Amino acid sequence: MTDVRVDRLRPGDHVCWAYSDGAERLRVLARFTATALAAGDRVLCHLDPPPPEGAVPAQGADLAAARARGQLRYTPPGESYLAGGAFDAEAVLDGWRAELAATRAAGYPGLRVITDMDWAARPVPGAEHLAWYEAQATRVFADGFATVVCLYDRRLFPRAVLDRAAAAHPGTALDDDRWRPQLRVLRTRDPVGVRLTGACDLSTRAALTAVLDGLAEDAPAGDVPLRVDVSGLRFADAAAAHALVGTARTAPAGVRVVGASPIVVKLLRLAGGRDTAGLTVVPAPGGPDHPQEPSR
Repeated sequence: MTDVRVDRLRPGDHVCWAYSDGAERLRVLARFTATALAAGDRVLCHLDPPPPEGAVPAQGADLAAARARGQLRYTPPGESYLAGGAFDAEAVLDGWRAELAATRAAGYPGLRVITDMDWAARPVPGAEHLAWYEAQATRVFADGFATVVCLYDRRLFPRAVLDRAAAAHPGTALDDDRWRPQLRVLRTRDPVGVRLTGACDLSTRAALTAVLDGLAEDAPAGDVPLRVDVSGLRFADAAAAHALVGTARTAPAGVRVVGASPIVVKLLRLAGGRDTAGLTVVPAPGGPDHPQEPSR
């Protein structure tokens, strides 16, 4: 099951992965690393402690050669998340932006990150901002260049803490029978906006809200509405609709929601979309008429 789940990951995925023991952690790490190296991607492993030489099954990959050429790097979280002895969420996010830029500049087709989050189970200054950080990291990784797995040892975290961490990720692997990439969030550049696929519900609410809140800020200035493609959503709840309407009210040129299913059209109307001048909704083919076409 572990191998199958790792193989389902796609660029842009940001996953909360809870594991039960050290053997499972190594299996996930090995499969993730081998798949990344086979694709030619750069691989960053923030592990505590880094595995000793030979501890990670190579699964056909030449790990030593990858490390020698800088494609594979092991570092402890203390050099990334806890630089300076505390967790500075904003500084870590800036660090990810720098890593993305450096990986692109080096010519790699993608970046893959697998990281231990066990440090957050200790009384670390700043750890109370973990859920906010994870949601904001989804925004940073939403351009579809990086694939990120955050490893949580379920023996160290109470279930309530794991659930909060999971809600800040668009994808979770908390239990074998619950695995799915619930929501995929990919930023688009032409037109500027975001494409949503999967499900927008309680389990992905924090991640979705972070991306939508930052959408207008991240987009270049202009008089073209931000485009939110929801044609790939199989489910959305009222909170997702309120988040979309809220973004339309704050974005300078508004939001154009395209590919809305009948239920999404209804939810947007109930969330105040009919009275929101900045919102345009384009139903999916065969759907109901748009509840409002604002004048501009």
